[in-house]
Amino acid sequence: MTDLSLLLCLLLAHVLADFFFQPTAWVQARASQHWRAAALYYHSLLHFGLTLAVLSLWHWLSWSSLSAWLLLGSALLIAVSHCLIDVAKSYRPGFRYFLLDQLLHVLVIALVWLALTDTTLAQLLALAHHHALSPNGLLLVLAYLLVLKPASVVIGFILNQIATPATGAGSGLPAAGHWIGMMERVLVLTLILVGQYGGVGFVIAAKSVLRFSDLRNANDRALTEYILLGSLLSLGLTLLLGIGVVQLLG
Repeated sequence: MTDLSLLLCLLLAHVLADFFFQPTAWVQARASQHWRAAALYYHSLLHFGLTLAVLSLWHWLSWSSLSAWLLLGSALLIAVSHCLIDVAKSYRPGFRYFLLDQLLHVLVIALVWLALTDTTLAQLLALAHHHALSPNGLLLVLAYLLVLKPASVVIGFILNQIATPATGAGSGLPAAGHWIGMMERVLVLTLILVGQYGGVGFVIAAKSVLRFSDLRNANDRALTEYILLGSLLSLGLTLLLGIGVVQLLG
């Protein structure tokens, strides 16, 4: 097992323990009882067992010279830190704190992995510099950024030049169309970059089917033309950008 395999296995153990092997009742108990919840310690013990199993397998397959006590201490460090981070998270519900919680867990795992392997922080930074800061990497980042906010601004500017249809009582969620459009463009751009143009057609067909009943019931030609124009602008801009990026990438 290589060093990179070890890191991936540690992350896999974290995902399994945090999302697949953690019952909803444990999450609810931690949210209501905080550090007093027994489920919190069951959950941390599960992380400890899975992490120790991964480290033991890596030690056996790679003929590592590290002591068993060091592996045991590393698994214990990950489990204890996980417990403390989860306690702090239980006092701060919300999506942003969930993201921070997961980021801290991954950071601890990465630091333990760096301490156990021959990989240095300088090597990781050099690898990130080689891939993320290469012209191709920067071009991809720029392309995805462009299909998000800048594309939304351009589409909104064009649509504002025509009369916006009034929405009735049956209108959807606020700003839902904005988010749907951004996710649609990201998906279409990804399909273009990997050469799956058939998938782009599937996305267009799926969106058309979902919109068909709404437009038919609305019986409003202005609304139909407005939505059709917005969809074509969104897909057209993404197609042009995607094809251009593919050509630049060679």
